[in-house]
Amino acid sequence: MRRHPAVAAVSLALAAIGLAGAYSYWESYYQHRGFATVAYLPHAGRGRLTTVNFYSRALHREADYLVYLPPGYGANVLERYPVYYVLHGSPGRPEVFLGIASLPVRMDNLISQHRMRPMILVFPDGRIGGSTYSDSEWANTSAGDYSSYVIDVVHDVDGRFDTLAQRQDRVIAGFSMGAYGATNILLHHVALFASLQSWSGYYLQTRTGVFGHASRIEVIDNSPLDYMTGLRAVIAKDPVRAFLFVGRDDDDSLQLGPMAQALAAAGGRVSYALYRGGHDWQLWHAHLDQMLMLASRDTLTPLRSSRGSIRSLTPGVVPIPHGEGRRHHHRNRRAERR
Repeated sequence: MRRHPAVAAVSLALAAIGLAGAYSYWESYYQHRGFATVAYLPHAGRGRLTTVNFYSRALHREADYLVYLPPGYGANVLERYPVYYVLHGSPGRPEVFLGIASLPVRMDNLISQHRMRPMILVFPDGRIGGSTYSDSEWANTSAGDYSSYVIDVVHDVDGRFDTLAQRQDRVIAGFSMGAYGATNILLHHVALFASLQSWSGYYLQTRTGVFGHASRIEVIDNSPLDYMTGLRAVIAKDPVRAFLFVGRDDDDSLQLGPMAQALAAAGGRVSYALYRGGHDWQLWHAHLDQMLMLASRDTLTPLRSSRGSIRSLTPGVVPIPHGEGRRHHHRNRRAERR
């Protein structure tokens, strides 16, 4: 009988170790999703990651974002850098671009190979109340003005860091919900951003989630496919380029062609691709280096004309009629669990 407390203590200790091991396994899986960790190349420099806390007027509270400064940042007081803003999906958080995507390591390696220019990477936080499983749509709704928060982040970054503070030097991107958000934000703020990347985005909104109590006008104003025709004069003044891609097995793939077509008709220079895959990190992971190099190239290539153009990077894929894209709405946004 006297041994029972000791046995119980040992059992509890073993259980605690087991739980700690399970948590460690889950945290490792959450961060890397089974993908091999991207290693630094032998001669690659290393940048610096920091969390920035600031007051967001849009959210009426203290907010934050992650920023990664490239190797050599600050060595030359006269040097300025373009900025790559990347928005996470739902469920999600800014850290996915560190653990799963390894964007900073990828950028440092590409810089060391002279395949891209140094850029400042910025990862805003679109979670409602800090919940990984929230879904703000990166939009201005009753849940918070998350679209305007991103604009607050842009102004804070320009005021705090050595940026090239022109629209030509800003690229906004995202996956899933973040792709929708990046598209919606750029098209409402064309004077701030010149280049867009949409990784598995959708372009129509419905009265669900944070838009559950929205008016018809609010839903239309947050559905890029619905308001694109009214942007011709805006894009004529500030030309836009975009690269849109989606997986063949993604239900939202039917919105790809209509959105590319509508953006080109409004004067945008659009490239798009339908890749093999679904709506998950398997697809996005395969194209991360490509997206970084594209962001770098776009900031080095000024847009001097608003003459629209459209180019498919997938042989045999052509735009489908606008109405076809309406048959499918955003169903796959919980992809980050995969």
